[in-house]
Amino acid sequence: MSSTISAQLDSIDALAGELTALAGALSDDAERCASAAGALAAGLNRDEGLTAAWAAGTWAALARAVAEATHAVGSTLGAAVVSYRAAEAARAESIGRRRLEYVAVAW
Repeated sequence: MSSTISAQLDSIDALAGELTALAGALSDDAERCASAAGALAAGLNRDEGLTAAWAAGTWAALARAVAEATHAVGSTLGAAVVSYRAAEAARAESIGRRRLEYVAVAW
């Protein structure tokens, strides 16, 4: 069974850009969390400071992982759009060449 998939490449490309920007913001948040871990450890009592620093460090690691995955998805979508557009351009060129190969003859 054959099925047709329709995609709006401009929309997918815009989504890829938004995901890439979001990945950058998440990465910045991860760095802020990591730097806060040291401040929490220094600013609070020993046990509370260590617990808070551990939580901030763990949150930073999670934010980094989400940022990396978001960037990977954005990059993959962007690359897919470039690939599909190149394939469509090649197909259009191929169709154009086939039309030129045939000459109309009047009867």
